[in-house]
Parts: sequence; C-alpha cells; structure tokens
Amino acid sequence: MVATVLRIRFRTLGNILGRSPGQLVGFLFGIIGALWALGTTGIALFFAGTLGFDVARAAVVAFGALVTLGWVIGPIFAAGIDTTLDPARLAPFPLTTSQMMLAITAGGLTGVPGIATTIGGLATFLVWWREPLAALVAVVCVPLGVLICVVASRTVATLAAGIGGGRRGREIVGLVGFTLLIFASPLFIGITNSLETSEGLSGQLQRLVAALSWTPVGAAWAVPGDLATGAWLPALAKFVIALATLAVLWLLWNRSLAASVVAPPARSSARRRAGSLGWFGIMPSTPVGATWARSLTSWTRDFRYLRQLIIVPFAPILVAVYARGEFDGPFFAASGLLAGFFAGVLAYADVSYDGTAFATVMQTGIRGRDDRLGRMLGAATVSVPLVLVVDIATLAIAQRWDLLPAVVGGSMGLILVGCGVCAVTSAILVIPTPAPGDSPFKRVPGSTFTMTLAFFLCWLIAGALALPAVIPSLIAVFGGSSTAGWIALGIGVVWGAAVFALGVVIGGRRFDRGAPALLAQLKTFQGM
Repeated sequence: MVATVLRIRFRTLGNILGRSPGQLVGFLFGIIGALWALGTTGIALFFAGTLGFDVARAAVVAFGALVTLGWVIGPIFAAGIDTTLDPARLAPFPLTTSQMMLAITAGGLTGVPGIATTIGGLATFLVWWREPLAALVAVVCVPLGVLICVVASRTVATLAAGIGGGRRGREIVGLVGFTLLIFASPLFIGITNSLETSEGLSGQLQRLVAALSWTPVGAAWAVPGDLATGAWLPALAKFVIALATLAVLWLLWNRSLAASVVAPPARSSARRRAGSLGWFGIMPSTPVGATWARSLTSWTRDFRYLRQLIIVPFAPILVAVYARGEFDGPFFAASGLLAGFFAGVLAYADVSYDGTAFATVMQTGIRGRDDRLGRMLGAATVSVPLVLVVDIATLAIAQRWDLLPAVVGGSMGLILVGCGVCAVTSAILVIPTPAPGDSPFKRVPGSTFTMTLAFFLCWLIAGALALPAVIPSLIAVFGGSSTAGWIALGIGVVWGAAVFALGVVIGGRRFDRGAPALLAQLKTFQGM
C-alpha cells in the first residue's frame, strides 16, 4: 500500500511539474541548490576530519543539530510542506494512520530535501574514516538522525495545525511561525556577537556543541564520536535519547494526525452584525471604491496579508540588531526607509490571493485601471500610516528630528513606487498561495524558488525606480544636509505619485488583456 501511494506521489509530482514550466525550473534549481549544499558540506567535513578528532566530532554534532533544526524550521515556516502527500488527500484511501505515516515518511525521505539530508549524513563518514568503530556505529546512527529530521518536521506541522484547530487558529500559528523566522537570523547574529566579545570563543563553542549532543537534535549524531573516544556510557545514553526522541515524535504525530483526519473541520462562530457593511459602507459606490473596500478588508482581516505586514514594524529591530544596538546612529534613524521598502512591494502578486474567486471579479466587467487603482489604494491605505508610525518612532528613539523630512520623503517614495510596480506585476504574476483558512505550511513542489525569484525581481525594480527619492534622503542622513532632506521629501511624494499613476495605467492595460490567463493559472494552482 505504501509503495502504491509513493507511485501516485511521484506521478502527481510529474503532472504538476509538467503543467507548469516555472515550477519545473524552480524544482531544477532546488536540485542544483541541494547539490551545491552537499558539495560544500562534504568539503567542510573532510577538512574538519584533518583538524583533529575533537574538532571533527564537534563538526559532526553541529552539522546534525543544524540539519535537524532546519527540517523543523525551514520546511514549515519558510518553504512549506510538500502537498503531494497531504494527509487530507490520503484520508479517503483505505489506509490506517500508521500506513499513512509510513507513506508520508517515505515521501519525505525520497524528496529532494530527504535525499540531500541522507547523502549529507553519509558524508560524515569522511570524518570517521580513520575510526572504524565510529564508522560502524554511524551506519545505524545516521539513518536514525535522518528519520528524526523527517518525522520531527511532519510532527510539528501536524501539531501546529491541530493546535490551530479552526481557520483562525491555523492562521495565528502561521503568523507566530513567520515572526519566529524573521527573528531567527538577528537572534543568531546577536548570539554570535556576544560570543565574539567574550574571551574563549572556541571553548564556548565546544561547550555549546557538547550541550547540543545531549539534546534530541544532536544526540544521534554524537554517538559515533563518543564511542570512538571510549565514552561508552555517554554514547549509550545519547543513543537512548535519540531512540526516545523518534518514539515520542512518532506517537505525537500519530495522535495528532488521527485527530486531524477524523475530526470534522471546525467552523467559525463569528457573526457579522446585521446591517454592517464594513469598509464597503465607507468607500464610494464605484468600481474603484468597491475594489478599495475589498482590498482593505483583506489587508485588515486576512492573516495571509497580515503575515506580510509583520516585517514592516520589525524592520527597525532588524537594523538595530545588525548595528549592534546603536540606536543613536544614522542606520537606525534611517530604518524607516527599510520599512518603506518592504511595505511597498507586499502586493507584488495580489491577484494570487483571490484564488478562483477571481472569476467573480472578472464577471463584474471591471476595467483593469479601476481594479489596479483600487487594489493599490487598499495596500497604500494600510502601509502608509504604518510606515509613518515607524518613521516617527525610530526618529524619536534616535533623537534625530532633523532627519524627519529626509526619512519621510524617502520612505513615502519607496511605498508609492513599490505600489506602482506591484500594480503591474500583480497583473502578470501568479504564485501558489495557501487558500483562505488553509494550513500555512503547505507548498507546491518547485514553487519556493519561483516565489523568491519573483519577489526579489520586484524588489530590484522598485529599488531602482525609487533611487531619485532615496539618494537625497541618504545624503541627508549620512551627509548631514538639511536641504537634501527637503529635496527628498518633495521628490519622494511627486516622483512616487507619478510612478504610482504610471503603474496603474500600464497594469490596467495588462489586466484587460491578460485576465483570462490569470484565471487559468489560478485554477491550475487551486487544483494542486
């Protein structure tokens, strides 16, 4: 039965990649990235083996712990979980929960991340080639460590969906996870900086790795090294920890998966007050007004949109961490520019979030220019006040009110230019996104690269077009020219409004010509 499910999985994957050249390209780039990571890992482990046994043992434990954490954090909060073996799709088949788990685990092991992790684990033999006993034990411990990676990833995803219960709960879990992902890099940099400023860096790192070897993420990878040094009791204890970790994860996954598959989906009990039209009762009764109201409703109520807005108020925190807490420096004072840059490109694929409901938009016969203007006004209505609050707050903390015109002008220019760019890109780009209320951890194979590439291309275009406003703003911040600050304010508003208007016109024409193609792509992704 498991073999049959795997055959269906690979056939489904082939159909998905065959229907979408973009997905195929992204999948191929994922394979290339995995090969690059494997080559780097192999070289690093080989040289670690030549630096002494203690260094080699620490390198293997650190590698295993990072890979395990990557499986838990990366696929769930960044790349998502492969939907080709979604438990909800397997539920109608005559599979027990254990058979379903075996099939999903086998699917994880035979995917690109699973194969790469397995080969990376086998690369640890480059460290143990001088230690026959360690190499022999690694034959058992490496598969154990890889299994822990896959099962931990699926367990956390299923538990998170179960904790969420209904639609709102799942969205909150995804929101929290995305927030943790944002702060993962700054937290790591902060820890590294604290270690660098204290003496005995190598000793502290060794103690940190030694501590990791006693945790579920590093125990399986530490057993061969301990046995090679004659530490039989610690090796046995860590092996027991690894086995217990796999058993507990399997049990938790079994119970949460059984509950999520058997239990009916929770329904929201929220009721809208009679006669309340929300934003539709405030905006003008015109095509632009209706689209504006619908866009504002999404930006203020849909967690898929709210999740994107998280990074905007946290942009100064990221700058402060990278600047090592220098709140009175020019970098922190200008962090509002980064917030404006992020906020401007959030709607780069706005139509994708409509899903097949985009057909209703087409049925209204709305002109492309009205649709573009309404959507971008909705995005700007949320992002402009939010970025202004960030600008004022950061300048107040830095005590640099003299930079207010420069920072506000630059950030407003970035927002308006970004919205103008998004008015065009969202009429062209369609990316796979979770449906409203769906699990935030799902992804379509090959979509991560496509989404990332599209996002960074929008960043690049928006950043280049916003340079007329950003350059005088930076001159004022770092050069101390008050005149440049007022120039930045004027250019930011005027130039930003011009790009905004031009983007609405170009995007509207593209929308009028390409709306049926957008709907066809949305239906394709909905079927995945």
